[in-house]
Amino acid sequence: MGKFSIVQYFREQWKTLPICSGDVGSKAIMVVGSNVGIGLEACVHLARMKPGSLFTTCRDEEKCERTREVLMERAGDDGSGITSMPLDLSSFDGVRAFAATFTADARSDHGLNVLVANAGTLMQEYTRTDDDLEATFQVNYLSMVLLSILMLPHLVKASSSESPSRLVVVSSFGHHFGVGNLKNATQWKSVLEIINDREFCKCYNADRYNMTKLFQIMFVRELASRLPSPTPVVTCTVQPGFCRSNLFRGFDGKWYARTFVSLASVLFSARTSEQGSRTLVHAAVGDDELAMHGRYLSSCRVTEEDDYIFTPEGKAFSGRLWTETIDTLSKVDGRVPEIVKQYLRVD
Repeated sequence: MGKFSIVQYFREQWKTLPICSGDVGSKAIMVVGSNVGIGLEACVHLARMKPGSLFTTCRDEEKCERTREVLMERAGDDGSGITSMPLDLSSFDGVRAFAATFTADARSDHGLNVLVANAGTLMQEYTRTDDDLEATFQVNYLSMVLLSILMLPHLVKASSSESPSRLVVVSSFGHHFGVGNLKNATQWKSVLEIINDREFCKCYNADRYNMTKLFQIMFVRELASRLPSPTPVVTCTVQPGFCRSNLFRGFDGKWYARTFVSLASVLFSARTSEQGSRTLVHAAVGDDELAMHGRYLSSCRVTEEDDYIFTPEGKAFSGRLWTETIDTLSKVDGRVPEIVKQYLRVD
């Protein structure tokens, strides 16, 4: 079990991370959130390995086209194996449409070997989506879970006993700081309603992002516990460290916020996006994948999540979160309960 340590933080930030490589010529790999930051840099590394298919996602068609051009240029690729598809995680309809489009694509006939769920947002102010949900909560957690569930049949389809597929969810060491907001969680009537509540979000404005990162880890652990054994899909979370990336783009309009982020990048030894992306690539194609199953990775190795996750209270909260999440998403898309019933063990 683990707690956040500032000493360990700097040790990891200063660590030289390996650049993984491997034979992915027959693999279909998807990276969500590919147009900037660690997502783009991970795609560059993966494109240089010449996978059978590389699917990248961005919020709109314009970003998709630009991302494909950048990858072709930087990876020296003719683009024949690169497909860039629009995906807006701030909309359930957008996620459902994306899954339907991928299923209809002939290139999905052989399934999907790797899904890297990287896209995320950090909102400075409380914002609601068209689905009437707090934006950080929907993008980072609920839509990520919906996408993961809808893509699970494709991951299982591509899996083999020698090479299970992989679901990699990009989390953060910030999950340690999200734990403190759950001290009264046993009294909550509904986890999702409280988390989405405007007044709750105002009280914990700075921690909304950290809480979603904690929820991602809980989702992966719950999912891993329900997949059959031996597992057809290795699922893990990875934290890329503090990186200079576009995560803080929501702060661009305020000079003091930009100044704070710039100073923090220096004081806390921020990695470049390329350095951080190596952690994603390691989780996606690195060796010893079964050791990663259900686990949390940092600096390209399995490490421990926050202590709270292993306490009776943490386990109970995680179970409630899973149940409410699946119930909510089952109402969003009728495929969710069917997929859960077909591919996961029932409690």
